[in-house]
Amino acid sequence: MINRERLYSIPGITAAGTLDRMSDKQLELYLNSMNSFIDRFPVQSHKLQEAVDGEAPATVITGIITPICDTLTRLHAGDIVKEYRPKIDKILAVAEPDYDALEAVVENFILTVSSLSIELQMATHKGAQNAPVSASRQQPQPSQPAQAKQIYSRDTRKILAVDNAVMYLNTLKKLLENSPYELYCTTSCAEAIQYAASNRIDLALLDIEMPEMDGYELARRLKQNGFRAPIVFVTANSAREYIDKAIEVGAEGLLMKPLRINQLQAKLQEFI
Repeated sequence: MINRERLYSIPGITAAGTLDRMSDKQLELYLNSMNSFIDRFPVQSHKLQEAVDGEAPATVITGIITPICDTLTRLHAGDIVKEYRPKIDKILAVAEPDYDALEAVVENFILTVSSLSIELQMATHKGAQNAPVSASRQQPQPSQPAQAKQIYSRDTRKILAVDNAVMYLNTLKKLLENSPYELYCTTSCAEAIQYAASNRIDLALLDIEMPEMDGYELARRLKQNGFRAPIVFVTANSAREYIDKAIEVGAEGLLMKPLRINQLQAKLQEFI
């Protein structure tokens, strides 16, 4: 079943009140549509990206994106469609579309929808059904400036970031350079385990695919050593098997690569 409170808090979903009025049959159909979308979107997004990269005709790109947008609307995520579909249609409306501009819009669209897919899976996964909803997620936040004020008025918290890609860690440092968070970055899982054993950590940001050991195994070892801080995985893949495994090893959240500052700030506010 759906963790309704968590579902209501997902950015992009405007289902509060609607689900409460659904019959059991309607709710079952909604959940089926959601699961179908989660399973199909990785393939759909790959086809869309390939079509844009290959500068396919407008009719081909439209034929791929239309069913995605139709499904998002049925899932009460129509605001995402309203944000991106007009931009895509405008670029494709001319005789010679600007595919560079189209690539940028489509990349953001895919990233946004992939993040939504992850949040939907977290809300519907059986292992997350009884997970408490933090106070920051129980009610909609009034505005982005108010959120930023709340984040930056907090005491300094320590974040452990582990990723084998130095470029990603440098990006993370840049995103948080003016924040109150103390960031410790490493490309070594062994170093991360050692550091966590002797330092107070408030949150861990772990990559999933690393050569020394994957993020799942790193999470297990940290927890075996008594690590109690929230673990958030960072991944470029929103496929169900990735999210299922992340939840099974105790992840409290997931973020899509490339990271965006608003989503990163939201997770930091949520967990620390």
